[in-house]
Amino acid sequence: MPFKKHSILFFSLLALFFTNYCWSQNIAPNISASGDQIYCPLTQMKVVTSFNITDPDDTTVAAFYIQVSEGYKNGEDKLTLPSGIHPNITASWNASEGKLTLKSSLSATATYIDIVAAVKDVVFESSSPTVSGEKKFSFTIGDANYLPSTGHFYEYVSDVGITWQNAKTAAEARTYYGLKGYLATITSAEEAKLSGEQAAGAGWIGGSDAASEGTWKWVTGPENGTVFWNGGINGSTPNFAFWNSGEPNQAGDEDYAHVTAPGVGKPGSWNDLSNTGAATGDYQPKGYIVEYGGTLGDPVLKLPESTTISVAAITATTPATRCGVGTFNLSATATLGATVLWFDSSTSTTPLHSGPNFPTPILSATTTYYVLASENGCVTGKRTPVIATVNVIPSIISAPNVTICEGNSGTLNATASSATATINWYATPTGGFPFETGSSFTTTPTSTKTTYYIDATENGCTTPTRTEVKLEVLGNTVSATSPINLNNLTVVDDSDNNSIMINIFPNISNYEFNLDRFDEFQDGTSFEHLEPGIHFLYLRDKTNCGISKLDIAILGFPKFFTPNGDGQNDTWKVLGNDLNSIRISAIYIFDRFGKLVADVDLNGDGWDGFYNGERLPATDYWYLVTYTDQYGEYREKRGNLSLIRR
Repeated sequence: MPFKKHSILFFSLLALFFTNYCWSQNIAPNISASGDQIYCPLTQMKVVTSFNITDPDDTTVAAFYIQVSEGYKNGEDKLTLPSGIHPNITASWNASEGKLTLKSSLSATATYIDIVAAVKDVVFESSSPTVSGEKKFSFTIGDANYLPSTGHFYEYVSDVGITWQNAKTAAEARTYYGLKGYLATITSAEEAKLSGEQAAGAGWIGGSDAASEGTWKWVTGPENGTVFWNGGINGSTPNFAFWNSGEPNQAGDEDYAHVTAPGVGKPGSWNDLSNTGAATGDYQPKGYIVEYGGTLGDPVLKLPESTTISVAAITATTPATRCGVGTFNLSATATLGATVLWFDSSTSTTPLHSGPNFPTPILSATTTYYVLASENGCVTGKRTPVIATVNVIPSIISAPNVTICEGNSGTLNATASSATATINWYATPTGGFPFETGSSFTTTPTSTKTTYYIDATENGCTTPTRTEVKLEVLGNTVSATSPINLNNLTVVDDSDNNSIMINIFPNISNYEFNLDRFDEFQDGTSFEHLEPGIHFLYLRDKTNCGISKLDIAILGFPKFFTPNGDGQNDTWKVLGNDLNSIRISAIYIFDRFGKLVADVDLNGDGWDGFYNGERLPATDYWYLVTYTDQYGEYREKRGNLSLIRR
């Protein structure tokens, strides 16, 4: 940045103990300085590039002051005169005021020649790697502080216990090179900092609500009559105010503004006190702050300006986002004249790129770059992150097809690569809008095979192609016309191991079977050790699209009966003949001599052991049963039985 040269006129004090009258009569020296520069953080920089003092009536000065008058950060900023190169000058730094004092090391006054030479070598440095903004330096003869933004001087006068009224009178009696003094009126943050936090002490300022309680006005100087606060603790300002926390609280007729003592609340803030303040302690008045400049009738002077150093700054950044692997075009802008440097870390000293636009290499993951506004090759200072965000493109990792039975609904499920991705369901492989979102989708009942299509979306990124999900529909394969009947079975009855065997039939592997119980199906086709009676064989399609039932008779011919009236085995009858498909035509009972003793009523409960109304003795008998079995074949069954009487 080209240097901007200022001609700076300062008024100096010829001797430290001159009277106010002498101050107003002394001819002000001319101070010319230039040095508007760009500061490289963590380095030292001279505060002027050229400097001179001309004075028509003096050649020496008691002290010379250089102050960081705007933008000062206590604990970070510092002015230094390098040791050993100016033996005639002693430099002392006051961190609370941000002020460097130059005095003679040989006598009570220093020559302008020594002062000029020393000022040219004074350097500024900040210990903060992220220092920003501007720092303004003022050069003064006399210990009044100068604020470039107002063009006014500010002087702290120590006077312990002075009342506000007396301080007002005393301030208005003071002059500074013809400028009239008044209790300071503070209208900006910069002014509050210089006249409060950076002042040599705390004291009265020119604010009061004595005329109207709760309406705080500046009652001194050019701002006389200007309202700066309305209300109490929770009031508001129409312009600027810097009350301490919990102030103004009007505790005991407190109508006058005072800069808070160091260590009490916010540095340099204000408190309201009574005209006298407290007798001791933090709320005892310690003095007052005089402001010079801006009063009607003040001499027309070329008020001093200042030199400024500023820190190049990044003014805007443009991050970028993309879906998946690729390159980015990142951008950043800086203050005028600065170069944008790009780094791969916040501490790297080697730039990756120089310029406002940075084309990145191919990136597969989100990457943070850092930009620095640089002048003259500076690589230190505040770095601003610029993020190249790589959003992962989600994918469908699971989408199984679903088979349903005809006329039913189906639930389709899908899983994306990211748990936070949104799954979209479509009716077409491309285009259109999703008719459903979510990880599952339940169809309406249907008899039609359908193909659906899904993709996943997250952070604006969508899978490039849609995945098919099929809904298969099976007809009811087990219907009234079952694929199994008695002809597919081998039935063994009236044996020691009654059984039902399912013979091979087409697509038998598509089915599972159960006998008598509806809850446990099996692939096995053999059922053994069956009791005589009616059994129910269930056939189920493995797709659960239907169940068929077949009634099967296992005939049994009891070996004995006990007609004693106990309700157990009181008659002899054929077991398992309850099916309509089995038709018994005759049941005959013979004694051991072959004599027919009973022609059993087919519609009755069986033979009760009587013959022509007479009880037959307990012994062995023989039976002959003629019947048509469930396969439609005529059969005769002969055997013996025992009649047991107990």
